[in-house]
Amino acid sequence: MIERKRARRAVVVGVVVSLTLGAYLVVKPQSLRDGLSTEVPGCVDRPCDGDDPRTATGIRRVNPQVRVWARTITLTTTGTGAWANIVNGQPGDSVWLDRTGRSSRDERSAATIAAAATAADTRFYRYDDGLLRACGKAGDRPEVRCTRWTEQADPPPDRRLRAVDRLLDRYDLGTGLWENDASTWQSANALTAVIDYAARTDDLQYLAYVDDIYRHGDVARIGVPRRTGYNDDELWWALAWLRAFDLTHNPRYLTAAQVVVDGLDDQRASFCDGGMAWARVGVDPDQRPWTQVNAITNALYLTATAQLSTRVDPSHRSSYLARAQTMWDWFTTRAGRALIDRSGLINDHLDLAPDGDTCVLADESTRWTYVQGAVIGGLVALGQATGQSDLFTTADTIASAVTRAGSPFIRDGVLEEPSATNCPGPRCRDAETFKGVFVRNYRQLLDSGHSRSATMEFLIRQAESLPADTDEFGFRWQGPRRSDDLPNFATQAAAVDALNAI
Repeated sequence: MIERKRARRAVVVGVVVSLTLGAYLVVKPQSLRDGLSTEVPGCVDRPCDGDDPRTATGIRRVNPQVRVWARTITLTTTGTGAWANIVNGQPGDSVWLDRTGRSSRDERSAATIAAAATAADTRFYRYDDGLLRACGKAGDRPEVRCTRWTEQADPPPDRRLRAVDRLLDRYDLGTGLWENDASTWQSANALTAVIDYAARTDDLQYLAYVDDIYRHGDVARIGVPRRTGYNDDELWWALAWLRAFDLTHNPRYLTAAQVVVDGLDDQRASFCDGGMAWARVGVDPDQRPWTQVNAITNALYLTATAQLSTRVDPSHRSSYLARAQTMWDWFTTRAGRALIDRSGLINDHLDLAPDGDTCVLADESTRWTYVQGAVIGGLVALGQATGQSDLFTTADTIASAVTRAGSPFIRDGVLEEPSATNCPGPRCRDAETFKGVFVRNYRQLLDSGHSRSATMEFLIRQAESLPADTDEFGFRWQGPRRSDDLPNFATQAAAVDALNAI
């Protein structure tokens, strides 16, 4: 079994290394069909290639689905083979199977939606020591989507893999972002969740998404798909590219992170003792709160500079480390002190005072899980860069304040977002990602080996609180999903973070 898994992984890695996403996920149907034979010679263990899938017996497993222009393509497997179908389509849409290990061509692997119909099924095809996947396309569109490769020995997809598949269903090949993500930062977190899945499972089949996202928008030039006017939006991308670099060792991702961080050198506020401004200074000052200095932007900058200090060329490491240490000094001895509450929790932001020169703490009662997690992540990164144990102790203090009994963030042992009064619902937006950020950074603290408070039991409880009867998850983590809690890519990414953390 181990050798078979290694062989499968080698196939996947070979595809990712040699092809871009345009060839891996968007492949011409003819080239996919070339991998299928006409029939297994002497087949007696029916169903055989080309048989009616309704004749298949044994356990039927619905494997990953993908979506293309609202159509859903599904590969359904049995003990010996599989078939594919496309639903929610229109006449002219097509679906087909791709199988490795065969050289002859078989048009019977494809099916087209007939007139007045909305769905189509392919015939049955066998594994026969190869891999199978399903692909499909809308008849009036060029984009093609394919499920992941499967092999006969595969167990049923586990919950985490199914959740990742549902997250990727919502990825938009045209924009290189997830569905309708105007701010882009939540797409950076969704990408991080996919990378974390690959890193924690050694399942590299989705690395092509990293390459595709890098090739969209302005990433290659400025490190982000596009400017949004908010400095924290850009820093989320820096962390995503650092995570991609750690997994792939591709230097362009490290360079992208550096470009983002270096591009923020002029974004320190002239007030608040030089903290990093939330919004890009000078961009739409009437519309953007550039007079606000918030915890999340400064925590992300702390994390990014500390991580860069251990990854860039040695000649540049001291510069990034100095920036990270200056940032933590701002939190502990300068204006940022007001953000750290006596309880150990982190407040949200500071505002420019009426005198136009100093800062005041604003909305002290409004706190968010992701701010707590981001500061923990920054402390872990700086602690790993410097070896200073007190940084891990401070991270422990924050983690304990969030997770202890009586914490405003905990109900029945499970994270919640008490300040998110508009959640769930269409006005929820940003907060849909927050709990995922916390558990991701909490796991980094646990992995550091320097924590006395972080426990796997806490993380397991978060993952096990997710509704058990679905692969798609809404804003609430606890109890059955309610009708008002509709999943979207941001809530799904947060749930993937919870599943990745165990």
